[in-house]
Amino acid sequence: MEEILCSIEIVKEEKAYRAKIQVGLGRYVEYENTDFESLIHQVYEDIQEEIENTL
Repeated sequence: MEEILCSIEIVKEEKAYRAKIQVGLGRYVEYENTDFESLIHQVYEDIQEEIENTL
């Protein structure tokens, strides 16, 4: 059966990037960073931790 683990939305704003993450269990978090690579790293760490906790 297919199960959504998380939903990610990344938006470029005037001076920063914003990532919005919602996991299948309902937790919602936003990250903001002026550096895109740093933002992606934050998102990766958050998702990795979330996935490890659900397995």
